[in-house]
Amino acid sequence: MTVREHITRELENLENSPINTFRTSDIQELSFEGKMEFGKYLGSPGTYTREFRRMRTDGILVVDKLNRKERQQVWRLINVGKIEDHLDDHIDYSDLPF
Repeated sequence: MTVREHITRELENLENSPINTFRTSDIQELSFEGKMEFGKYLGSPGTYTREFRRMRTDGILVVDKLNRKERQQVWRLINVGKIEDHLDDHIDYSDLPF
């Protein structure tokens, strides 16, 4: 399990629940939950934050940035895409001869 897969799994569970908001600290806390679930840290809280940012940039996560609450950024989850769906996004197939 990678940090990206762990975040994706947790946000897919959130996507299927009636609650669709979460805080940045919820993403960071996945580091400690991973320690309990997998017996080791998959990454630090900072690693989870950076991966969350990359997933938003890569289009895997679609979220709305809501108003902060007590210095914490709040997000509304719109969509969680599949990691595999975004692997070929940067390839231009028009130059291929076949």
